[in-house]
Amino acid sequence: MSIRTWLIRAVRELGGPADVDLGTGDWPHHPMSLADGHSGLAVLFARLSDGTPELRDVAHQHLAAAARTPRPRAESLFDGVPSLGFAARSIARADGDYRGVLSRVDPHVVRLAETTLTAEEARLAAREPGARMAAYDVTSGLSGLGRYLLACGAGTRPVLERLLRYLVRLTEPVRVHGRRVPGWWTPDPALLADPVEHPHGHLNPGMAHGISGPLALLAVCHAHGVVVEGQIEAMRRIATWLLARRGTDQHGPYWPAVVPLEHEVARATELLPPSRIAWCYGAPGVARAVQLAATEVGEPTWTAEAKATLRAAFRRPRERWGIRDASLCHGSAGVLHATALVLGRDADVLPGLCDHLLSQRERHTVVTVPPRRPGFLDGAAGTLLALHDHLTPLGPGPLPWHAALALG
Repeated sequence: MSIRTWLIRAVRELGGPADVDLGTGDWPHHPMSLADGHSGLAVLFARLSDGTPELRDVAHQHLAAAARTPRPRAESLFDGVPSLGFAARSIARADGDYRGVLSRVDPHVVRLAETTLTAEEARLAAREPGARMAAYDVTSGLSGLGRYLLACGAGTRPVLERLLRYLVRLTEPVRVHGRRVPGWWTPDPALLADPVEHPHGHLNPGMAHGISGPLALLAVCHAHGVVVEGQIEAMRRIATWLLARRGTDQHGPYWPAVVPLEHEVARATELLPPSRIAWCYGAPGVARAVQLAATEVGEPTWTAEAKATLRAAFRRPRERWGIRDASLCHGSAGVLHATALVLGRDADVLPGLCDHLLSQRERHTVVTVPPRRPGFLDGAAGTLLALHDHLTPLGPGPLPWHAALALG
């Protein structure tokens, strides 16, 4: 069976809302979720409807199923009302599509962003160090919401500019335990990146929860003409920090998963091991953020360094890659897609990455009916999107599906 034939079969097996059981899997799924619910499935079917128009109706069915559900308590780009908006904008193909839905969603997303911004601006005004990752990151915070607001157009420009000014301020140094460190220092635990807690906090290079997400948003907004004072300088601060915090081993440069405060103060990155290879943490996501910034700032050497660091990651033994499954977040689908964006679609590593994804599909993410995880971030929808775009490149558009991952 060819890859394309298998892909079409797997998509059709997913089917409409009645065919997908969100109650199965390793953890509960929420229907109004881009990460693991109907919103993410709507994005998948919308993307595939470009070549198979009848799938657009299936996308709409998933969107309607998500909209019928009470929203979750915690909302972000990946959960709740913002996920509905992202899905609706993915399905829309003409001016006016889903105007009624978006007229309710967009103001809600603005209010969510303003609430977080007000709290963070008060923290900064009080000179209180310690940004919470959930305040600024892609999956839970302002970087994810900001990418959605950019797609909304002129109506949300004021709050988007306010958000960018906050990110600029986030890059300014703060004092922690008497030492001057970057403003994105956080007292938070490192979440899934590292089971070890860091008692003095850490700085997170990653795309999902770290400073690469804000860097990517600053760059993408700049590319779309949304510019605030200090934006270029902020991108320069983040990118130079990321490049300077790489370690080196016999395979080449690498990014660690996190930089504990004590290592930051001592400039002892070489003592930290390489991160796993993933979108969420490690070279694929970080390299893409640096590449996006390099284009906007006009620093071609950054792009060269980002590509070299990503290529070095694949020279390490495969058992050290840390790819857990075939998902977008921490699996081979996210690695495949991000790597194609950074290195280009003709990169020699891509066929092997595609094979790696396919070798994972039966074991974890994509099984017959139902999939163990049906969603976008950790499940079948994201895996199939990455595989589809490996076979059929994504054309230009106002909101590509990988915008949710801050990849463009």
